[in-house]
Amino acid sequence: MSATIRRALMVRLCASAIAVLASASGPTLARQQPPQTSLSVTGAASSAPSLAALDRTIVAVWAASRNGAANVFAAVSQDAGMTFSEPRRVNDQDGDASVNSEQPPRVVVSGPVNARAITVVWSKRNDGPQRSRQDVVRFSRSTDGGRTFSPARTIHDPTFSGARGWESLAPGQSGAVHAVWLDGRDANRKIAEEAAHSGMPHKGQPPQDVYHGILTPDGRRVETVIASGVCFCCKTAVAVDVKGTVYAAWRHIFPGSMRDIAFAKSTDGGAHFDPLVRVSEDKWELNGCPEDGPALAVDRAGAIHVAWATLVNEGDEPRKAVFYATSRDGRTFSPRTRLPAAGITPGHPQMTLAADGGAVIVWDETVDDVHRVVLAHVSPSRAIGPSRVLSGAESASHPVIVRTGSDLVVAWASRDESVIRVRRIETAK
Repeated sequence: MSATIRRALMVRLCASAIAVLASASGPTLARQQPPQTSLSVTGAASSAPSLAALDRTIVAVWAASRNGAANVFAAVSQDAGMTFSEPRRVNDQDGDASVNSEQPPRVVVSGPVNARAITVVWSKRNDGPQRSRQDVVRFSRSTDGGRTFSPARTIHDPTFSGARGWESLAPGQSGAVHAVWLDGRDANRKIAEEAAHSGMPHKGQPPQDVYHGILTPDGRRVETVIASGVCFCCKTAVAVDVKGTVYAAWRHIFPGSMRDIAFAKSTDGGAHFDPLVRVSEDKWELNGCPEDGPALAVDRAGAIHVAWATLVNEGDEPRKAVFYATSRDGRTFSPRTRLPAAGITPGHPQMTLAADGGAVIVWDETVDDVHRVVLAHVSPSRAIGPSRVLSGAESASHPVIVRTGSDLVVAWASRDESVIRVRRIETAK
């Protein structure tokens, strides 16, 4: 099939998806959608977007790379994603960022309308072997609507050795911000203990832990280890509910090198976490990292929503699929439900809560060698509607999504033009 025919097919698929919205379950997209916005930095390739929303304030952050060096940029919308400000660089030291699609910068916006605070976290990876290098997770804040950002600081003690990153971020209570990340500060000690116990050298990736940190409004940092033995190179997820309970999800290494999704919660604001829970016994056996972590959300009733990708056996070959599950207590999860992906290798799901009490999930997949971004709604009764193509004929990947009022804002990385697309999706009233 030629590239021209493939692109024509993609346009028809997108039009068909919009045409059936009136009969689809979940929020109906308005027939006339506002044009999408493109965010970029002149002379640089833009990738790895994230979004945050509070009322009508939307903040987009992403990486802009030039000559092998990356910086983090932010743009702010005060009209629910219709227009955005000029991009501003977040990191004060030029090139002080290491970003990839599974390790994007993360952002939250908090505070009252007249005192919005924007907090951004990102990773800086240093060269060298994993066991000897000294990666850091940095953060910066803006208190003037994204016009200026504070000098970068590290979430943790900057003298720690080891690989770290794959951070996630969520707003908490009283202006606090909660971060979760993967951390290898104890890798060398654990490798030495393993060798002393077994008499054999360590094989494979250095062991990693998953950490939680609180960034307080006055600049204090408090951190707690959540679990050990996690899968390296998959993004984490964190959420905080209206009571201040903190929830974390990540990909864990279970016995037999099974790379399944784990979950833990803290009822004391992140000071201590309950033992981890396995969301689903997918039993994805892999001696490596899938580079595809979970998405997490918690609604006002306390229901926990998780979406993730895993491997399933179908026909002659295993293939990836995206699944969804819920929990009322954080101890047991519903049986997994498969999302309706049409392409191969669906993955990288992200999620937001829907205005009707359900959830809206976006992910990327490949159809006829074209990467595309799709969306599906999950009803309050957990019924999953049909998938809807958002990116048209453009090659696109790694979408993110937030809700503003009853409407949605979705961003993704354009693989064709190396810019960030942002689309506001109005739901029919």
